[in-house]
Amino acid sequence: MDERGITLRYDVDRTRLPLELRSVFVELDADASTRAWIDDALTRRRPYARMALRGAAMAFVNLYDANGWLSICQDRLLGTEQWRRLLGKGGASLLDVGAGDGTITQALAALFDQVVTTELSAPMARRLRARGYACHQIDLAFDTIDGRFDVVALQNVIDRTTHPLRLLDGAAALLADGGRVVVAVPVPIEPGVFKGSAILEPAEVIPAGIGNFEEAVTALWTQVFEPRGYRVTALTRAPYLCNGSVRSRVEVLDDAIFVLAAD
Repeated sequence: MDERGITLRYDVDRTRLPLELRSVFVELDADASTRAWIDDALTRRRPYARMALRGAAMAFVNLYDANGWLSICQDRLLGTEQWRRLLGKGGASLLDVGAGDGTITQALAALFDQVVTTELSAPMARRLRARGYACHQIDLAFDTIDGRFDVVALQNVIDRTTHPLRLLDGAAALLADGGRVVVAVPVPIEPGVFKGSAILEPAEVIPAGIGNFEEAVTALWTQVFEPRGYRVTALTRAPYLCNGSVRSRVEVLDDAIFVLAAD
């Protein structure tokens, strides 16, 4: 579907999905909050000076630190009611891993009583704490934190970490009884780890470069999630919307979103 000239994809060819994924697919749409986000992004004055500063800063620091310092991007994945459709309900506690500046966290956080975040970027961590979120500057592929969580969210993270498989194992270990892991990832998956101005190859491999959405999510399911003991309870497709780019007011990534139980 199109919204003000921006193509938004929510549909899939279910016949190309394995039964385990076909039976749990939830088709969303561009709700009122998504349309409002797009309207705002298209009409808001663009921060050209800060964009230029970001470009200069990225000769020395990574994209996330530059965005954290300059507060340029306001990204969006799902609204609260869309999350409710996928999760049914929230719970007592949410852990959002690699939460950035918290703009993506907010919509999901509304379903939970307590929200904890992790973020390796120091400028982003400061923004999370300024929003009132507890934030740990740790890599959950190698470290852990106290507590158990009803949902552990990895939103556009597994394609940007050195050890995505270890991270998925660490997420499962932090679940409360009946808890779920949410994994959102852009398709096609193009793994890369930002280090200063360079983008490095991850140490662990996940299925990448598969442009067909149905084939990409099937590969993730059969090669990554299922072998690690996960069971999929919901799957959807949704646009990950980004602004703050020099090239366009709104850029769109095509995200697959899995809700996984660790039985």
